[in-house]
Amino acid sequence: MSKQEIKLGNLKLKNPIILASGTFDRNIAEKINVNRLGGIVTKTITLEPRQGNPLPHIYKTRYGWLNSVGLKNVGLKKYLSDELPFWQKYDTEIFTSIGGENASEYIKLTKALNDKTSSIEVNVSCPNVAGISFSNDPQRLRKLILDIRKNFKGFISVKLSPNIFDIILPAKAALDAGADALTIANTYQGLEFVRGKPIFTRIFAGYSGGAIKPLTMWLVWQISHALKCQIIGSGGIENTQDVLDYLTCGAKAVQIGSANLLNPEISVKIINELERKK
Repeated sequence: MSKQEIKLGNLKLKNPIILASGTFDRNIAEKINVNRLGGIVTKTITLEPRQGNPLPHIYKTRYGWLNSVGLKNVGLKKYLSDELPFWQKYDTEIFTSIGGENASEYIKLTKALNDKTSSIEVNVSCPNVAGISFSNDPQRLRKLILDIRKNFKGFISVKLSPNIFDIILPAKAALDAGADALTIANTYQGLEFVRGKPIFTRIFAGYSGGAIKPLTMWLVWQISHALKCQIIGSGGIENTQDVLDYLTCGAKAVQIGSANLLNPEISVKIINELERKK
């Protein structure tokens, strides 16, 4: 293995830098060398196409970002025929993110993807879609991941919500059921007003950006020390030191999300700086 290569479950990544779901599109391939990345997580795919939530979808706050996209996506059929082949031509790990409103939808997605992709990220924690609430119910989550594990032979990471009193409970449930890793974490619920009215129709939205880094690192630290498992840290990463901080807390790899919105080249910049530090 090279100095930056890491083992993540049964995967071997070039480096620990992964692009987070929903924070980039195909245009990023015109701005950076995608082959340099450790991996990318696709936009969350559902069985049928989704139009997403009403506009606005993204709002810049003083310290971060609020988003209420609502899992807008092309649906499974077009993903398999168009999106997945586009990304698979690159020499990087492709994590297909999946989401559903009930267990049956997750299982159908899993079965369809089993021989099409080597890695999935199970999004059980989107704050902007009704029905995706498995992350806050350890028993339901355990059963879901057990069923997914039975139907998917590849790598499974489960993306958990930070909006819970004790994150150790769903983390342990997912691992006990067969997850290879945990993605910690999704966005925090938040809201903002303009002229006395909420910005989003649904009132609240998912909050991300640099301000959440200390909060999410605390979750990574707790899980790492309690469960000794593989963790992909995600939340507030904006520079190389942020990456190193997450790795110190116990993460094996990291996902860069909101920072892509301001600077699509940030991931490769961080990779270059990590190489120089070695």
